[in-house]
Amino acid sequence: MSFSASAQQGLTLQDLLPEPNKVPSWIKPGLVAAYKFQGGSGDQTSAGTGQGYQIYVITNIENNMAYGIGFDIFIAAGYPSYSSSIKPLKGVVYLDPKEVQDEVRKAQAAGFPQGMRQETGTAGNNLYYYLLESSDNQSMTRYFFVYDKNGLIQQVRILEKYGDGSSTVINVDLLGVYQTSLPSINTMPPAVKASPSYQLYSSVSLFGGTTSLSNPTPFGTTSYSLAKSTGSILTFSSQMNTSYGSKASKSYGNQYVGPFYIHPQLLKTNSILNIPQIGFSWTVAGRGQYGGILTQVQFSGSPIAQFEYDPNSGLLISCNFPTGGGMYFIAVLSR
Repeated sequence: MSFSASAQQGLTLQDLLPEPNKVPSWIKPGLVAAYKFQGGSGDQTSAGTGQGYQIYVITNIENNMAYGIGFDIFIAAGYPSYSSSIKPLKGVVYLDPKEVQDEVRKAQAAGFPQGMRQETGTAGNNLYYYLLESSDNQSMTRYFFVYDKNGLIQQVRILEKYGDGSSTVINVDLLGVYQTSLPSINTMPPAVKASPSYQLYSSVSLFGGTTSLSNPTPFGTTSYSLAKSTGSILTFSSQMNTSYGSKASKSYGNQYVGPFYIHPQLLKTNSILNIPQIGFSWTVAGRGQYGGILTQVQFSGSPIAQFEYDPNSGLLISCNFPTGGGMYFIAVLSR
């Protein structure tokens, strides 16, 4: 479950938010914002709930937008799932208070488009709210942000309703803001020039961890290619082909990490990222199965995901991480 996964009429959260004019001055690389979230979805016959953590490390500011590495750890029915990616952090970690006020004022004066609604106001204790809603005849998505005078998001409430009668509710609450050190890297890793393909497998965890997986079952392939470069932010196109069909998507990368690479400089230290206040770390764990450098993500003292990289180019060789329900996703470089 992704905090910013909602879309109505093909619109993402970033499409719905005001056009970025500036980034608040306190947003700087190395800042870490951690959130706890709870969510549930269901319809008239079934429902499911879960909870987890979202950790954002700000890495770049480009074209009036802050970007960072987002780590999502979700637990449902006792089983974890994990994902990580570079993403824009406006509406996730911060909003610009004046920008929000100006946007609502202009929208009210012009009249809201059909299906759109915006409000802003005080929420008590020196906090402010921003309500953003998009709907059509079949579905509705509502975001309710609570943020402080500096624009740091304290809470988010998301409600989604669908034409089939199902709905999703997500509650996000700030745990804390921390600082971590990022190495000074000004060059892109060699791997960004690659257009790799991966064989995809699924597996069941035998004993609840990344090192005890059953025989993997192949289920498809995925490939990546560089689509666009905007300063320090790269956009990649990907194509996943499985027995269920094909899916094209896009993802972001920067000089530190991307969907299929890491900068080799980060592999030369024992600790890639360490946030001790919440028990999160990403460390180098030695040699991997395919001769590369094995790295491991840990949370609350337990390993949750593994990534093996080529030490020279930074190209991802293999990875495995949980996807929920005791299942693991495995990708192995094929070319």
